[in-house]
Amino acid sequence: MSSGQLSKHCGSSLVQIDVGDAVVRYLEGELRMTLTVTEVTHDRIICGDWEFDRTTGAEIDEVLDWGPPPKSTGSYIVKEDS
Repeated sequence: MSSGQLSKHCGSSLVQIDVGDAVVRYLEGELRMTLTVTEVTHDRIICGDWEFDRTTGAEIDEVLDWGPPPKSTGSYIVKEDS
């Protein structure tokens, strides 16, 4: 997913995420998976084995070279009530 595609899904709601909150992960924008937040840092939201950028929701994966813009990602999260 390009930075332009990701930006239409971003929102400030991720800044208010806490441990235990439910988020929805979209893989390639289509496959929907509900995850539980297990850790929150100043710049990341961690859900078990997955890490996401706290500002954009983009999945961070160093092996796949995924991350927030200017990188691309194949997965992103939104707050469950979004």
